[in-house]
Amino acid sequence: MNLNKYLKIKKQLTAQAGFSILEIIIVVAIIGTLMGVIVSRISGGTDNAKSGITDTKAYTLQSKLIQYQLSFGKFPTTAQGLQALTTNPGTPIAVEQDLHDGWDNTFDYKLTNKGPLIISNGKDGQPGSNESLCYLNGKKLDCKTVEAGAAN
Repeated sequence: MNLNKYLKIKKQLTAQAGFSILEIIIVVAIIGTLMGVIVSRISGGTDNAKSGITDTKAYTLQSKLIQYQLSFGKFPTTAQGLQALTTNPGTPIAVEQDLHDGWDNTFDYKLTNKGPLIISNGKDGQPGSNESLCYLNGKKLDCKTVEAGAAN
């Protein structure tokens, strides 16, 4: 192989070897964006699933409260709380785990003039937070509306 041909091939290989800094920045930005989307979907999906579990458990509790009312002629008082479902004479209507929402926080309960109010304090577990979920007479409602007017 002659020297000129060798130098020409080497020059072509050297010019093509590696990526420019701009290409690397673009690839890193694309990967970062994709990772952000994936992580947000995964974490948001978990919260949506737990919210759905909470909805189901609250509706089931509403059914158990109606069963309690049919057995005893009235709903449990606010003071008795949902514990009345687990401690009634004879066969308990609910078990302890039924009284926990999807985040494993205990449901709050109030007997209002409009019926039984079941409250999940949501992911953060703090009463009155924006994460709270409220169920009145088997319907999911905005907690601020319920607390302001319906829950006297």
